[in-house]
Amino acid sequence: MSFRDVFSLWCISLSFTFTIPQAYRVVRRNTVEGVSVFSQMQSLSGSILWVVYGIVAHTYLVVTANVMTIVGFGTVIIAQVRHRAVTWQRVVGVLTGVIVVAIVSGAVSRDVLGPIAVVVGGTGIVPQAIRAARTTHLVGVSVATFAMVVIMSVSWGIYGLMIGDLFVATPNVVIVPSALFIMLRALQSHHRYGKTTVATAVPAR
Repeated sequence: MSFRDVFSLWCISLSFTFTIPQAYRVVRRNTVEGVSVFSQMQSLSGSILWVVYGIVAHTYLVVTANVMTIVGFGTVIIAQVRHRAVTWQRVVGVLTGVIVVAIVSGAVSRDVLGPIAVVVGGTGIVPQAIRAARTTHLVGVSVATFAMVVIMSVSWGIYGLMIGDLFVATPNVVIVPSALFIMLRALQSHHRYGKTTVATAVPAR
C-alpha cells in the first residue's frame, strides 16, 4: 500500500466522521440555535454535487466521503425543519434543483461540473462564518465538528494536490480559515452561555 493510499484512507475517515458531532449536538441538546440554515443547505448541496463529480471523474474516494456528509448535513436539516427554521417545501425545492444541475452538468463534462462543485461546496461554510460573526450565541454549533473540518480540509487540500486535481484542492483555501473562525467563536459562546439552549424566540437562520 502506497503513502497516497494510506493518506486517502485518512481523508475519508475524517469525512466520514466530521459531521457526527454537529448532528449529535443538535439532536442531543434539541437546539439548532446559531446553526445557519443557509450553510447547512449549501453544504448538503455541495456534497451532492461532489458525489456526482466523483462518479463522472471516477474518483470514488470523493463519492464515498460525500455520501456520509450527506447523512450528517441531512440530520441537522431535519432538526432545523423540526424547529421551524426552514420548511420542508424549501428543502425539497432546493435539493431537487441541485440534483438536476448536477446530473445535467455532469452529463456535459467533469470540467463543467467541477467548478460548480468548487463554488457551491467550497463556500458552503461562509454563511455559518457570517452567522458566527453576527451573534455571540452559538450553543447549537459543535466545536468538535469545526476542529475536524480544519484538519480534514487541510488533508483534502494536500490529497487534491497529490492526485493533481485542483477541483478537489481549491475549496479548502476558503474552508480552513472559515472553520477556524467558527470554532473559536463557538468556543467563546459555549464558555459564556454554558448549557443554555435558547437565546432568542426566532430560530437561527
